Amino acid sequence: MNGGHGDIMGAEVVMAMTIEEKLSNLKDHDILGRDRLYELIREVYPRYTDSSIRWVIYDLVKKGVITKLDPTRYMIGQSDTYHQKNASDERHKIVDELKKAFPDIRIVVFESTLLNEWVNHQIARKVMFIEVERYFVKDVFRMMYNSYPKKVILDANKEQLYMYEGELIIITRLISQAPVDQRTRDIKIEKLLVDLYTKDLIAEFVNDDEKDDVIESIFRTYPVNVKTVYAYAKRRGNIDRIKEAISRYEPGGLT
Repeated sequence: MNGGHGDIMGAEVVMAMTIEEKLSNLKDHDILGRDRLYELIREVYPRYTDSSIRWVIYDLVKKGVITKLDPTRYMIGQSDTYHQKNASDERHKIVDELKKAFPDIRIVVFESTLLNEWVNHQIARKVMFIEVERYFVKDVFRMMYNSYPKKVILDANKEQLYMYEGELIIITRLISQAPVDQRTRDIKIEKLLVDLYTKDLIAEFVNDDEKDDVIESIFRTYPVNVKTVYAYAKRRGNIDRIKEAISRYEPGGLT
């Protein structure tokens, strides 16, 4: 009789397990397909509709229990850093060249197409941005111009961006304290968030009415250091605009 009572209690313990606890039993950085994630959630909430399950997934991403990698894959835990998906071979080549020529200089290289991860209307035109410490901008420009003379522009403005068609390589000064990954020469997500609301040319690739959706998607997908965002925004003189744009996405604020 005691054995039967123990079996019932064991069943109750299983039923009481939350989805967070179930997922915590998996290994960090394990990849789950969407169908498998749905199955795990239904084991805990068998009566939930697909709509309710999507809300559970949204909450799990917000809490950092899982990370959305793309529409069909999720990773257990939070991703450590953001890296541009589907970066071009040309970007990889240029990064390697810059690392060899300027190994100790802060440089970031990113492409307009990185926004395709979040925007509804996919960006076909590839514009590469190379931002460099101010005292080395002209050195990098000369190096790039020797290799890509037909598409390199120094300190391009909005008019030039639209004047020239096709692919471009735009070289500008890197703002001090800008969040970048010095190892990979990649943009950090905190820098991108601020740049989208500043007078940077990368912002020209996102419609104003789409920016809120992009920002929300970024916060759902990646861990964002809000303190870093605010520190960089203050350096850019844009802190009030940034606070207005992302305040509801601060920890505990995304609903």
